Amino acid sequence: MNNSLRERLETILLTTDDIALVEEELLSIVPELIVCKACAQNMPAHRLPVLLHTYEVVDGVRKNLVLKLAALFHDIGKPYTKVTRDGVDSFKGHEEISVILGDFILQRLGFDDMIRREVGMLVKYHDTALFPSPESMDDITGKIGIDLVLPLLELQLSDLLAHSEQKVKALLPQREDTLKFFLSSVGSKL
Repeated sequence: MNNSLRERLETILLTTDDIALVEEELLSIVPELIVCKACAQNMPAHRLPVLLHTYEVVDGVRKNLVLKLAALFHDIGKPYTKVTRDGVDSFKGHEEISVILGDFILQRLGFDDMIRREVGMLVKYHDTALFPSPESMDDITGKIGIDLVLPLLELQLSDLLAHSEQKVKALLPQREDTLKFFLSSVGSKL
C-alpha cells in the first residue's frame, strides 16, 4: 500500500502545475499537512497561511522529486512551533520539527534513504542565510555537499517568492547575487 501512495505522491508532485488543485488527494496521502491549512502567519514577511505558502513554494521549484518533497515539507513544523506575541507570529525552530516530520512521512511512504537524507538536508537549511562569498559557500558546501547547494538555492528562491512583497524586495538581490556567485565559483565543479 505504501508503494502505491508513494508513487501517487511522486506523480502529483512531478506532473501537477498547481498543487492546490489536488489538495484533497494530497492531504489523503500526507494527512500531517492538514494542521498547516489553518495555521496563519501573522507577520510582515508572510502573506499566506502555511499550507497555501507551501503550495506556492512547491509550484515554484522545477520538477525534481527531492526539490518538490523538500518544498512540500519545508514548513510542516510551523504549527508546532508557533508563538504569538503582540499579534505577531514567530516559528523559531520549525526547521528541526519539519525535518523530523518530513522524514517520518517519507519513511512511512517507503522512500529510500538517499531521498530522505537529501530532503532532510534541504529542509534543515532552507532558512539559512547564504551570501555571495567564499566563506558562505564553503560553509554550506561543508554541511550539505556541493551537489545540494544549487537545489538549496532554488528552494530558497521559491520560498522567498512566496513571501510578502516587502520581504521579496529586501532579499531578492542578495539571493540572485548568491546564485551567480555559486555558479561562477563552484558551479563548474558540478
